[in-house]
Amino acid sequence: MMTDDNSFPHKSGVRTDHHSATLDKHKSAHRDNEDSESSHSSSEHSLTAVLEQLDPDKDAGKVDIGDIMDTLNSKGFGSLIFAPALIAIMPTGGIPGVPTVCGVIIILISIQMLFGKERPWLPQFVDNISFDEDKLHKGVNIASKATRWIDKVVKPRLKSLTSNKAKKVAAALCIFAALAMIPLELIPFAVMIPAASVILFAIALITEDGYVFLAGLLLNLATIYFLITQVLL
Repeated sequence: MMTDDNSFPHKSGVRTDHHSATLDKHKSAHRDNEDSESSHSSSEHSLTAVLEQLDPDKDAGKVDIGDIMDTLNSKGFGSLIFAPALIAIMPTGGIPGVPTVCGVIIILISIQMLFGKERPWLPQFVDNISFDEDKLHKGVNIASKATRWIDKVVKPRLKSLTSNKAKKVAAALCIFAALAMIPLELIPFAVMIPAASVILFAIALITEDGYVFLAGLLLNLATIYFLITQVLL
């Protein structure tokens, strides 16, 4: 019995093409999943993402501290102390009383962190404190240029310095730095040293970078030196 040999290669080719297409689909889906996971991971440890949350862009003229804290609460302790420290070091920190208010907020959040409270509480009068949205927006634009570069440099390393126990150490050191912000407000630009220390601890916790934690510790020591030489003596 004669058979048409040409029909078999044709059918085999169809099956092969179908199999290749299926493999391509699986590979594409796998790559998309990896890209999605990579993007999610990077956003979790991104300072620029925190800044985007910090800038509400509501065109309301004024921004309440309570609104900012509520927005950042889901991003953890690092983001919550990052925001007031950044406000103190940006142009908004030039407004009389703002560095002190930011210091009080950092102290309250850090104390609650020490006691393991997940959702920090702030007094109503602190929540209702507001300042010019335009100054905040300008400050965020300036800071975002730096955070984009920082996001490329920092990465999870020395994770023992960003563990849960280390977070409590960071909270205690932030309390000291925030307390120092209050008297140092009276000296021009002096508040930038303790505020920068808090920012570094916040960056370390957000990005899980232990080397940044060590840098924050050095600035904490610099704050002690500055307090002794400029305030106590």
